[in-house]
Amino acid sequence: MPTIAVSTYSFGPECTARQGIEFAVEHGFRGLELGSWTLWPDVMSDTDVREVRVQAAANGIDLSIHFVHRGVAPASHDPERRRSHLADLGRTLDLAHDIGARAIVVHPGPIDRPGVKPAAASEDVRRQAIENLADFLSKGARMAEERGAVLCVENLAHVPGYVIQSYDELVQVVEMVDSPAVRITLDVGHADLSDGLRLAIDAFSPYLRHVHMHDSDGSRDHFEVGKGSLDLSGYLDFLGPYPFTLAIESRDESDTEGCVLRSRDRLRELLGPAAR
Repeated sequence: MPTIAVSTYSFGPECTARQGIEFAVEHGFRGLELGSWTLWPDVMSDTDVREVRVQAAANGIDLSIHFVHRGVAPASHDPERRRSHLADLGRTLDLAHDIGARAIVVHPGPIDRPGVKPAAASEDVRRQAIENLADFLSKGARMAEERGAVLCVENLAHVPGYVIQSYDELVQVVEMVDSPAVRITLDVGHADLSDGLRLAIDAFSPYLRHVHMHDSDGSRDHFEVGKGSLDLSGYLDFLGPYPFTLAIESRDESDTEGCVLRSRDRLRELLGPAAR
């Protein structure tokens, strides 16, 4: 059965890990994801780490961490930049081990070649970026294996300037790495803005380990579940028996908590007793 989680992404970049765990405990969530706004090892004290670990264990809350996304290009053509990002990923994996998180979400990110605008990069440059991404993930996989964690590469929208431009390419990267410590996060909103959710499920299913839940209107996403045009009732064959976490990333700055709680309630309504 799936576990419904809340992501601190929904509450913006100022949300702390302790605020996230307190919200999860107060509202009975069984999962918490530390969202992608923040490089979490930089902002969590030893006391924060202990509080999150203890509260999660005491309340049966499954933890995950989204590796920071802003300013990060794991497929960069600059080896020094890749090494810097890999060091930050290693510290994030250390934190995951300390708090008991298993899934670490990673964005493939943009093309990053000095002197080249990402959206204007040639196909040869993009293909080399895919090789760089696989190299980054291979090195990250070895660190994840040592810590008992799984790197979950997330599907982004297929827009000019991004490394990955199809579902098949994301699968190919995972297969290039060939490690049980590298799997896929399905972001349902990003899929709706790309080639469709059903095709994403079909392509990713052998490697799926984590799901991001929010709604989409076909041109924008991260809406409250049920407030966009994505009819999740058509995907219950996948969502109902899904054995891992569905992390809510719905975001409404005018009503942050209400947006998350209504999204959770809508998911529970859809999934019925299958969800926890």
